Amino acid sequence: MPQTASVGGAAKLILESVATSGLSPEEILQRLDSYGVEWYLTGQGDLLIKYWQVGAEGFVSPERVGTIRMGPVPAEGNSLEWVSRHLAELRQRHAGQWVAVVGEQVAAAAPTLPQLLERVGELGIDRPFLTEIPAGPITWITTYARPLV
Repeated sequence: MPQTASVGGAAKLILESVATSGLSPEEILQRLDSYGVEWYLTGQGDLLIKYWQVGAEGFVSPERVGTIRMGPVPAEGNSLEWVSRHLAELRQRHAGQWVAVVGEQVAAAAPTLPQLLERVGELGIDRPFLTEIPAGPITWITTYARPLV
């Protein structure tokens, strides 16, 4: 049965929630810590993780990047640039999957984040860059939620 969650007045319909790992929440959080992935647990028990994902492909032209991009390059900058340059190839191999990038290669891939964390642990990978590879092109989409009545 669908559930409705409300955060800050915005409503989100939860269509399906499936446990994808035999790991306890504490074990998952320990693994996130060991891989250097920042996380936050809300008072309601929601897990929020910091991960980079493609938000919009071709958002600006490469010529405009230098005039718009400001501030320090994030620590994950090299991995972000590598994923961006190889997105078409990554999409062919890993569409809809989570990947762990180390250096300039995919070190592990899995259909879900818990499965990827399991694989990263098995391989003994230290501080990988984690992201989900979109199955199709991503365009910037703006949505508005209305408060629950």
